[in-house]
Amino acid sequence: MKRNFAILVASLMAMGSMGAAQADVLTVNGSVATLPGTTQTFGPTTNSTYVSDGISIYDVVGNSSSASAWGNDHGTYRASSSGTGTFDSMSHFQRSLDVVNNLGGDASFALNFFIYYGGLYIDNSYGVAGSGSVGYDLKINSGATSLYNSSAVLDSNGNVAVVNALNGASLSSSGGYHSYSWGGTYVTLDLGVLGAGQSKTIDFDLVSTAVGSFGIESYACGEWGYGEQPMTFAVVVDDGYGGYGGYGGGTCYRSAYAGGGLGDPNNVSSTLPPGGTNFQVTGSLLNQVPTPASLPLVGVGLAALGALRRRRR
Repeated sequence: MKRNFAILVASLMAMGSMGAAQADVLTVNGSVATLPGTTQTFGPTTNSTYVSDGISIYDVVGNSSSASAWGNDHGTYRASSSGTGTFDSMSHFQRSLDVVNNLGGDASFALNFFIYYGGLYIDNSYGVAGSGSVGYDLKINSGATSLYNSSAVLDSNGNVAVVNALNGASLSSSGGYHSYSWGGTYVTLDLGVLGAGQSKTIDFDLVSTAVGSFGIESYACGEWGYGEQPMTFAVVVDDGYGGYGGYGGGTCYRSAYAGGGLGDPNNVSSTLPPGGTNFQVTGSLLNQVPTPASLPLVGVGLAALGALRRRRR
């Protein structure tokens, strides 16, 4: 009797044990530029499990620009941008997540995810003329509905404009060096109620930008000694050692730097955030009472148990 009752209970529990189905599209793209006419792009690169792409350019007068982005279906991601001198850099990671209610009835859904550590940095230790900025913009939308938004922009004067600051966010300045960094942040979003079989698309968009128009100073390569180089440089006249050896004979350049990013800094597809999961969708039935379609099954099961009990008497 106890065994049969246990089987019935297990069967009833199984009716509501299915979760939400998910389908992912991961996309990265970006662009870099130094002087006008030097723009280069990467992407869009798309996959359902793992994407990674990036690009860097350097010119012979000391400008540079770099951008990269990557992401995994289990939730790790990053977008980074940087440059020196005159530059314009952008990287973009997007995740489109389709959530389908397979619970068999009206259910309330939630999205749990982790926003990674990161920082924005500007270093004008040489005190060159000009200005620049670096920032990130994180948005999570469902159609036209905004579910979450956080952004920050740091400029070369040490000012930061922030919307919805992340955990532990702080600004630090010393001379021409400025940084704005933050810790990891766990977020739970209410996705609302979905009927049986209904779906909802969640778009996660992370954009990183860095722009600058800083002056560039030249000096003789080797001025800084063997193995010591300024923050940015380009060799115009090769000294036979590419200017790196510090033996003289070339012209090097120095300028200011701006860069930063948000996300896991290690491009390792197996890396998981603290807690082991990210972008986890959970669903809970609003009414745990068996649906009308399942009531006949419950009745049959109870009748069978009653008949079994009478026979044993």
